[in-house]
Amino acid sequence: MRWCSKAHWLLFSFFLSACGGLDEEESMLIFSENYDFSESDHGWTYGFADYPAAPEDSAQFELKYAYTDQPESLLTKRSVMLSGKNVNQDLFMFLKKRIEGLKPGTEYTITFNVEVASKCSSVTTTAPGAVYLKAGAVNAEPVSVVRSGYHVMNIDKGNGDSAGGDVTSLGELSTTESNTGYVLLTRNNAMANSRYVARSNSEGKLWLIIGTDSSLGGTTTLFYTRINVVFSSIPGI
Repeated sequence: MRWCSKAHWLLFSFFLSACGGLDEEESMLIFSENYDFSESDHGWTYGFADYPAAPEDSAQFELKYAYTDQPESLLTKRSVMLSGKNVNQDLFMFLKKRIEGLKPGTEYTITFNVEVASKCSSVTTTAPGAVYLKAGAVNAEPVSVVRSGYHVMNIDKGNGDSAGGDVTSLGELSTTESNTGYVLLTRNNAMANSRYVARSNSEGKLWLIIGTDSSLGGTTTLFYTRINVVFSSIPGI
């Protein structure tokens, strides 16, 4: 069973017209995509940025990706794992996926809801720094490119806890647990002051990107378990 829903539209014309709101041509459209990684990886791919391009230097970062089982401390399910040794305390690790079937050249308000297993405990760690979860939607593929001897993103992701022009920050991934095991965390931008808007390209496509911007030294290993993305738009606005 594939838990990831295909593109589906919910038209609220009847409700809005009954309430004296928008007419039928201006009705709000809502499009939702849900990805439960216990079923499959759903075509998400991965990448890393903010680390040296020279092989002898990049090898120190021990970058890893796997579609694998969650840690034993959690329920036994499959998940998407990203891991890296943050040698320069600036590592960016991300997942991305192309979305099709949107209305071309249309602005969408997007809500991200991400579930991830982390053991970055704010109680037990003595290392300075933090791991920040970020999310965005861009109309060209986000990739890591080499500039001035470094792998960097071709989009504006901001740095640290700061949002960039292309992504929003969903918050820190440190847990409040005193043990050293993994804990499931959920982060989103559902608050009113966290509104995120992206415009689809001329072909009705967007690229989703979910990633972590880390200033925490040492190795960070995260297990993504579920991603939900909701798009909403009002035609003509």
